[in-house]
Amino acid sequence: MNVWRTISRPLAALLAGGLVVTAVAACGGAAGNDSAAQAAADKLSPAQLAAAAAKEGSVVWYTTFADTDVQPIIADFNKTYPNVKVNALRPSASELPQRIITEQRGGKYNADVVSGEGPQIAQLVQAGALRPYQPKDAPPLPDGLTLPAGYRGVVYVLTTVLSWNPAVVAQRGLMAPKSWEDLTRPEWKGQFSIDPYAVNWYDSLIIAMGHDKALALLKALGANSPRFVQSHTVSLTNVQAGEPPVAATAYGYKASALKQKTPDELDFANDTPLPASLSLIDVVKNSPHPDAARLFDDWIVSKAGQEAVVRITNHTSIRTDVTNDPAVWDPAKWAPAWSHPVLAQSDYNNYLAEMKAALRAP
Repeated sequence: MNVWRTISRPLAALLAGGLVVTAVAACGGAAGNDSAAQAAADKLSPAQLAAAAAKEGSVVWYTTFADTDVQPIIADFNKTYPNVKVNALRPSASELPQRIITEQRGGKYNADVVSGEGPQIAQLVQAGALRPYQPKDAPPLPDGLTLPAGYRGVVYVLTTVLSWNPAVVAQRGLMAPKSWEDLTRPEWKGQFSIDPYAVNWYDSLIIAMGHDKALALLKALGANSPRFVQSHTVSLTNVQAGEPPVAATAYGYKASALKQKTPDELDFANDTPLPASLSLIDVVKNSPHPDAARLFDDWIVSKAGQEAVVRITNHTSIRTDVTNDPAVWDPAKWAPAWSHPVLAQSDYNNYLAEMKAALRAP
């Protein structure tokens, strides 16, 4: 399987509309940012790179980080690099690849560096919209994961968990769910939400239990009248309000952070194996501030950058020298079931269709 195939039908339409798809090995070879100059710049020492980035003065970061997290991360970066202004743009996850590709089709190269979930980044690589770069302090990937050389900047890990409102669950005489199978019981009918587009979660279930059992689980969940919520944040806000009292596809980092603030309104459980996926960062082809882009890429995957990401967002780092939230991430306790960093288009479309049909989603 080619892990860098595009998975998006909207993206496929853009490509069919005239964008030239470039092989991964050829990414980034465009006029004004030739491969020889790139290779020389990639070899700059940290001090030389910082000086070159300061001369450029700014960097444009397209990201899917939550709005509330972006400025604190930038502030932390500027503690070390005060002479590089970070201008962040936060399109939605579905809009991110198409925005960059559309800009480039129009001859505009606005973004310097982009971060998002694996499928979004893969679409950009497949379209030739990024250029390979190896961050200087990138840690090794966890066992069981592979990414192509030059595209291995991991920003954080996402885990999918069960979350519930303990007070409301108790009021209704229910036992808190500890597994997705629990939500297939009659007493949970109509009392939980689920994201019918959570393909990474479904992929992880398939890896953990096999395709037939994973599909059977989704069919049983779908038969129990779930409510459909695509926003992970909204699903947890609904849980805090008690309607519905359970979210089947919550993100662990957010559930844990909210539990610390409102323990009477929200709790969560990690299953094992624990569904896990990656968020990545890469340098954009023909970026207007290439040295600042490399510097920001280097910083956010470094120990200092990852400590900032974990402290500010409660996301999980793959670095073993960074302390993560132990309630969210402990591979010795909850072995991760890694979804493919990127699914082939046919697999993604098949899984999405299977999910929506099994869950009886519109």
